[in-house]
Amino acid sequence: MYKKSKQFILSMVIATGCCGNLFAQDIPDAGAFLPGPPEENTVEYIKDYLQYAWGKTMRNTSLGQQAETDFNAQSSYFLNAFSKAIGVTLSSTETPYIAEIFDYCMEYGNKSIQQAKSSFPFFRRPFARFEETSLIPQEESNYVNESSFPSREALMGWMYALLLTEICPDKQNEILQCGYQFGQASVVTGYHWDSDVQAARLLASALTVSLHNHTGVYSMIKSAKAEYAQKTGYSYVSPGLTEETHQYYSDEDLPDAVKYLSAPPDTVSAIEATDISKFIEGKNLRLTDEGQTAIDDVTDKPYYLLEIFSSAFGRTLSETATPQLYELFNNISVMGDGATHSCKNFYMRPRPFRQLNEATAYPPAENIKKNTGSYPSGHASTGWLYALVLSELNPDAEEALLARAYQYGQGRVITGYVWQSDVEAGRLVGSAVYARLHNSEEFLKQMERVRAELNSTGVRAVTATDDASDDIYTLGGVRLATEPTQKGVYIQGNKKVTH
Repeated sequence: MYKKSKQFILSMVIATGCCGNLFAQDIPDAGAFLPGPPEENTVEYIKDYLQYAWGKTMRNTSLGQQAETDFNAQSSYFLNAFSKAIGVTLSSTETPYIAEIFDYCMEYGNKSIQQAKSSFPFFRRPFARFEETSLIPQEESNYVNESSFPSREALMGWMYALLLTEICPDKQNEILQCGYQFGQASVVTGYHWDSDVQAARLLASALTVSLHNHTGVYSMIKSAKAEYAQKTGYSYVSPGLTEETHQYYSDEDLPDAVKYLSAPPDTVSAIEATDISKFIEGKNLRLTDEGQTAIDDVTDKPYYLLEIFSSAFGRTLSETATPQLYELFNNISVMGDGATHSCKNFYMRPRPFRQLNEATAYPPAENIKKNTGSYPSGHASTGWLYALVLSELNPDAEEALLARAYQYGQGRVITGYVWQSDVEAGRLVGSAVYARLHNSEEFLKQMERVRAELNSTGVRAVTATDDASDDIYTLGGVRLATEPTQKGVYIQGNKKVTH
């Protein structure tokens, strides 16, 4: 029975153009928007070591048992793990459409990991670096000469969690918690560092956007939603866009970060020590150009975010130039921050400037923020969410958009308003909201209106100077690292140029 179902699904995928259309160049290159593994003389490396030491203490616990089982898991294992999380059997026989998505997306998850490994310097795995025994010694010879950065298990877990959040919206918190734990487990094995995990989750969110730009995958997700509804009897009703809130979901409808993220680090942890070091590092950058950008980036209004993403997108984005896109941004603007509220209020982690009794780089907001929680960062969540949405609209510009969003989040560390771990958690919140948005009919309709708007107008020059040193972009919004090697029309500064 399953064989026939699988053949039918594959026929549908081929008919919709899914197979063979997601080429290697369509997979986001982590090297273009994420920093690589930390150098040995950095506090991030020390944090990695101390997290490795923590992982060793967890090997005889339930998390250690999970880590051993998670290692090198195939799609069937991930299906089983998420089955336990949501209380519904997911398998090739019970849910063939969902199983097919897992099989299909695993292929591109593996390709994404391999591409990332080739984009970054070799990073020796913890057990090999310290010549110690891992949790799974029988596999050490197979991995000792393979870079650990980023973590395969963390990427797969978070990618599947984002996809299932869209398919099974009633279990979003349980799904995200399960996906998050795959990253924790990979540290416990001794095969991965904490920085491997952080990078993998962000790469997973970028890959999820690429998959959404695939017509066949959209069809597969639609069939999987129907399959889940039929199996569980769950009937999802997309909320309308109210005039009062101007947002697609209320805060209560969004994923609850308290239920899927770890608690913020305590004051004696390795992560807290790293946070303090990053605060000092950020403070030393405040008088630089990077510091000025961070100060400018304290604004989280839609008009400003459209402005700062224009260059990466390859055209002017604004209320007048792209009114449908402005409306979309206006409707999701409060959701990136709103999805952090439950966690902020639950933990009430003191912000750096308050805990350390230091000034920020932008004093006017100190009185407003001093009594609000720091974890996770609402700015980082909003910036990452906007970049994911824009990347779905313009996939050629995805890496440049995510690079700017990454910088936007780091600006909060430089200004002294949030800790580094707050920013890292905030980006995950933004990706969870991105997944949730795809259950909103109003959001999907507005996305179509934005696509029509972008396709109906010519390329607009971004606001910039006429300096010949300005970055050069293709008409599709991809920033070039060097002078163009092919003749054609490009965007440089505030005009089209021919090379």
